[in-house]
Amino acid sequence: MSESAEPSPAEGSVRVVGTAHVSADSVAEVEQVIDDERPDVVAVELDEGRYRQLKGETPDNLDASDLLHGNTVFQFLAYWLLSYIQTRMGERFDIKPGADMMAAVETAESLGINVALVDRDIQVTIQRFWARMTFFEKLRMLWQLTVGLAGFGDEAEDIDMDDLTNADVVTAMMAEFRRFSPGGAEALIDERDAFIAHRLVALREQGFDVVAIVGAGHRAGILGYLENPATLPPMQSLVGVQKKRFSVYKAFGYLFTLGFLVFFILLAMAGARNGFLLSLFVAFFLINGIFSFTLAKLAGAHWSSATVGGAVAWMTSVNPLLAPGWFSGYVELRYTSVNITDIGKLNDILSDEDSPMGELWSRMKAVPLFRLILIVAMTNIGSMIASVLFAFVVLPYMAADVGGIDGVARLMVQGAENSADLILRQFT
Repeated sequence: MSESAEPSPAEGSVRVVGTAHVSADSVAEVEQVIDDERPDVVAVELDEGRYRQLKGETPDNLDASDLLHGNTVFQFLAYWLLSYIQTRMGERFDIKPGADMMAAVETAESLGINVALVDRDIQVTIQRFWARMTFFEKLRMLWQLTVGLAGFGDEAEDIDMDDLTNADVVTAMMAEFRRFSPGGAEALIDERDAFIAHRLVALREQGFDVVAIVGAGHRAGILGYLENPATLPPMQSLVGVQKKRFSVYKAFGYLFTLGFLVFFILLAMAGARNGFLLSLFVAFFLINGIFSFTLAKLAGAHWSSATVGGAVAWMTSVNPLLAPGWFSGYVELRYTSVNITDIGKLNDILSDEDSPMGELWSRMKAVPLFRLILIVAMTNIGSMIASVLFAFVVLPYMAADVGGIDGVARLMVQGAENSADLILRQFT
């Protein structure tokens, strides 16, 4: 909000208008309400990044540190697919997504009214949304969204625009989402209700009369907090990214690391030939490197990016806190830059229903953001495949020299016994 706004001496007021983000009727309603009310402030359900995007400003290039860590690949996929569905809805109803918010901003500016951006940063919301969902909820959501891409246009024909702002229908849709993912609904809906309400309560307490333009799904929750501000959770609990105490992915990674170390240590303690141990390690290094390098190249990586990913794949396979795709991605960023507008380009490509799949795939790989995420993902997948093949194919083949898998098992048992004897001698 600009600093020119002067608060009233008494407590102000807040009127909450619920809209559909792809509705021409909502645009007309927003313009009419602001013109009739002439408030001190128009509050919109936008953060700084989405506001700049709607205004047509050139977004900053995305920071590599925001892309190359943790579950970024899956978060990006979820965000992109949700963005694509909203874009397709906008095409169905012949209106740009976010037109209601843009109408609010432009109407306020034309009347000399201050604008307040009251939504939480979209990156924080997506990260908290992803962290709150269970492993199986994530898989189910991504599967349903992916399957729905091809047929979404036909389903949109059955949508009644009035339903998108009808209180009963919106409530039913939110209830279904809560049934599907209670944690995800809390991050995507409830927390944002509280965050926006905090901002609106602050404006009201400063004496401003406010018209707040929000999605219809948030209206009831925000009104509840405005009527009883004492029920608002602390603002500190609504910001930042929460980390899970337990992660299936990390647990598997730690177990794999432990198993890898125990395997080689026990073989060494059993007195296995140095040549055999060296052969196992070289095989592990090569199979990880070859698969990671090959899949990175297929994803469109430069030679240096694929080489770096392949070279570190053996090490990252036994460290759950690292991934070879991060290394390939950082090197790849020497050749390209990625921008949030890349998501719009991907949406445009997917909206082309006439081009063959092969051509669409080539065009998607030409978009820097998609290619970068694909390189990261494929490098990691290559290392995962290699680790599984090493355990179930390469190891049994190489173990023939020591009596097969049974021979390896006997060596590990002997190694455990030798280790136990060594430890006992230290205390006797």
